[in-house]
Amino acid sequence: MNKQSEKITALYCRLSRDDEQEGTSGSIKNQQSILEKYVKDNGFPNPRVFVDDGWSGTTFARPAFTKIMELAEKGLIGTLIVKDHSRLGRNRLVVGQLLEEGFDSLGVRYIAIMDNIDTAKGISDLVPMQDLFNEWHAKNTSQKVRNVFRNKGMSGVPLTTNPPFGYMKNPDDKKKWMIDEEAAKVVRRIFALCVDGFGPTQIAKKLKADKVMTPTEYWNSIGRNCGKPPERPFNWCSASIADILSKQEYCGDTVNFRSTTKSFKNKTKIERPQEEWKIFPNTHPAIIEREVFELVQELRQHRRRPTKSGIVSPFSGLLYCADCGEKLYYSVTNNYKREQAYFFCSAYRKNSEVCSAHYIREKVVTETVLESMRRILLNVQAFEKEFARKQMKCYSEDKKKELAQKRRELNKAKKRIAEIDGLIQKIYEDNAIGKISDERYATFSMSYEEEQQRLKADIPEMENYLETETDKTESLQKFIDKVKKITELKELTPELIHEFIDRIIVYAPRYLDGKRVQLMDIYYNGVGILRELSPEEMEEAFQEHLEERERTKAKTA
Repeated sequence: MNKQSEKITALYCRLSRDDEQEGTSGSIKNQQSILEKYVKDNGFPNPRVFVDDGWSGTTFARPAFTKIMELAEKGLIGTLIVKDHSRLGRNRLVVGQLLEEGFDSLGVRYIAIMDNIDTAKGISDLVPMQDLFNEWHAKNTSQKVRNVFRNKGMSGVPLTTNPPFGYMKNPDDKKKWMIDEEAAKVVRRIFALCVDGFGPTQIAKKLKADKVMTPTEYWNSIGRNCGKPPERPFNWCSASIADILSKQEYCGDTVNFRSTTKSFKNKTKIERPQEEWKIFPNTHPAIIEREVFELVQELRQHRRRPTKSGIVSPFSGLLYCADCGEKLYYSVTNNYKREQAYFFCSAYRKNSEVCSAHYIREKVVTETVLESMRRILLNVQAFEKEFARKQMKCYSEDKKKELAQKRRELNKAKKRIAEIDGLIQKIYEDNAIGKISDERYATFSMSYEEEQQRLKADIPEMENYLETETDKTESLQKFIDKVKKITELKELTPELIHEFIDRIIVYAPRYLDGKRVQLMDIYYNGVGILRELSPEEMEEAFQEHLEERERTKAKTA
């Protein structure tokens, strides 16, 4: 056992970021000066300074404080001295336990200079009240910081301390981001690989094989300290890839309020639902085109898992059974050639009595979709007006009215949610000044909360409906514009498939004249099933074109 004179006198300094913003605590340097003078004036032996800079008082998992407790458990700490009691912490339960039991059991004398607390002289009955005040102060400060943080986020300023991989802070304006071209190349490659059908795990393996630096390695290489470099270089993981693929910031948008914490005491991060995010479009240069980003999210939503052979089909997640509505599974083994790969009903696989197999080869799907897209390409390139006119004939006025009504309902719901926020605030104020009783306040509040929650639950459903059943006039034009960008269609790529195809409904096979026939409904993104022009309609359109050209010649002659 060490003699008391040989034990360490721990001089503990703490300053949180919240304290800095409040301006209520002295600096670390100031704390240290006060502590060192007190030790010198009172003859405490073996002083040693411990500093936690930037750590909240509500948590006790601080590096320097943890070190003090480790030394104390070994019997090496004689006295712990702080400038004021709040430096020890702002959690009254933990602080109370330390003062009443913890320090005594470890043989540690505790002194808070400014508050005249010294466990060697006993603990005043006022100390628990002081602990309660310190905790309240932490809670109050935390709320103020949250308000500042929220106001900052609502103004469109990025709340993240460091920009995502691929960006850097603009040296002329730290609130703005600019593209880090070297890192952006990697981001673009990750998105391109995903579009080509590779999942996060496969992408991570490719980057590792090509010795591409991970974000941490890259940031350290350019002088941005991001902690200890990984033991294994180029060790990309699937979680990092998935995180990059999900960041809307790469489209040029600022996304705030993705997460929050449980409370001012518990800093555990909680992901917010997407409807609570605040998105500010086009605040910085985009690394990924918005259409590519949306395509990747669609791909990720319908994750295509490799078969046991490691093969992934670009059609996986797009084929559905016409009879039971379940997805069609993709199957290919090492014993098969790729030409023998096929899809079959997932419900049938689980229970053959529920549905039929709906067996269809991948090769047949590819050929059918390719032929369909070639015919549509011809329709658009040669007979755009007639093609558009035919699609619109299939879109009734009733559907347009229905969509307009849905939009009105959606806007009304969003407006009502905002109104309820104001009503809740009003009844709270009325209750606070005694205008309405606690009972009526509780009744009103519960009613408003229930109504608001019901509306919030309905909104995603309405938005999803409008997204899938949107006005075909607008959607059709967007579709035609995309088709016109294609000059020649020789083969189907994963990018083309997922850019144009929403889903494919596969019917059970039938036999006509001894031949196996299997029908498919191809639903194109935004426009559904397209009706191609018949040969007669093409001929009629061609003749109209010739007549129009002759009329134009006659007018200019």
